[in-house]
Amino acid sequence: MLVLTLGACGEKPEGPAQALAIINGKPLTVSEFDLRWSQLPEYARKKYPGVEGRKKFLDELIDREVLLQEAKKRGIDRDRALLERLERFKERSLLDVLMREEVDSRVTVSPQEMKAYHEANPGSFTAPDEFRASHILVKTEAEAIDLKKRLAGGEDFASLARKASVDATTKSKGGDLGIVKKGQTVPEFEKALLTLKPGEVSEPVATQFGYHLIKLVERTTGPVLSYEDAREQIKEQVLIEKKQKRFKELIAALRANAKLRVLDTPIPDSNPRAASPAADAR
Repeated sequence: MLVLTLGACGEKPEGPAQALAIINGKPLTVSEFDLRWSQLPEYARKKYPGVEGRKKFLDELIDREVLLQEAKKRGIDRDRALLERLERFKERSLLDVLMREEVDSRVTVSPQEMKAYHEANPGSFTAPDEFRASHILVKTEAEAIDLKKRLAGGEDFASLARKASVDATTKSKGGDLGIVKKGQTVPEFEKALLTLKPGEVSEPVATQFGYHLIKLVERTTGPVLSYEDAREQIKEQVLIEKKQKRFKELIAALRANAKLRVLDTPIPDSNPRAASPAADAR
């Protein structure tokens, strides 16, 4: 544990209360350093190896405290909108803990339940669909729009891919991506691919790599899975349904025991119309 010697007058506190730094009169203690360090995930701690790494982490804690003090000095901690967001975050956190305690931790799935569910839902569990697809990747949306127009005018997709695509891996193959399964491409690409019918070409699709024109060549429905191959899917589905049931039971019990009275007060319009100029003038 890194402990800095501070040139303060008088007797210094020992152990966890000992200060590593004092920022505008506020001590940053050994115990706070230890707490912040313990909250780092294992992969993040590797960024701070050895004594020098701990010094770097301490510097970052000091930077954080300086910024926090400045924010409070400006009154940001009293901002109404911020306080409202913090309250909503607190509510979500409380609900998350309650759900873990009263729903997640109380729901289990046995092998017998999984087998019974599989027998009651034959054919419901299949392997992911497979797609045979091609694409043309360019740097700008304007290029993609121009290529889309040329395709609409009758030019060949594979020929345009060989000429225009910047994807060095697929351009020599006319843009052919081979077999693509769900989850193998970036979300934007997959979302567009799932909307296509065989032979269709997408509108320009923006991803981190550029702009794509995607052509679906063929779609193959995944085969029905055996019980052994579908075990994880079955377990997940049964868990979802049992958690939903447990949640409804919890809500029903809480409402039954609550002193609840729904009043006749009109419910506010969630999308109120803008006031008319005449109303504003009154």
